[in-house]
Amino acid sequence: MSTLRLVFVCSGNICRSPIAAAFARKKADERGVNAVVVSCGTLGIVGHHAAEFGQLAMQEIGIDISEHYSQGVQAAILNVADYIFVMAPRHEAFLVQAAPSLAPKIVRTWEFADTPLTQIDDPVGRDLLAFRACRDLLDVCLDNWFDSLTSVSE
Repeated sequence: MSTLRLVFVCSGNICRSPIAAAFARKKADERGVNAVVVSCGTLGIVGHHAAEFGQLAMQEIGIDISEHYSQGVQAAILNVADYIFVMAPRHEAFLVQAAPSLAPKIVRTWEFADTPLTQIDDPVGRDLLAFRACRDLLDVCLDNWFDSLTSVSE
């Protein structure tokens, strides 16, 4: 089996994408899928830890993201990705404007929710409850995406 290269993109790379990337690593491992997982942000924020409430929300379910450091999007990473997960339409627009060739690789993460959504809301600046809600939504979305990937390969 070849290695999947998954990139998760949000705005600052301190809330949604580090949480999503951590779930992707865990879910790939649980399913025996070889994957390299990276996260980044469109705002180009570099060297910040994941948001404190994001770290706490993930600790509650046994996932440690305390070693995460933010980074901006980089063409070299995006160009080799198999799938690029975006959290909101503005992230997709940013990427496609910069490099239209990325469009076929983009996964609108919210489209894998159990209910119709238009984006994964950013919990930045909000309380622990907002981060838990974001965590739980990303958990479902990534489960559903991995399930769809498995059903395509069968």
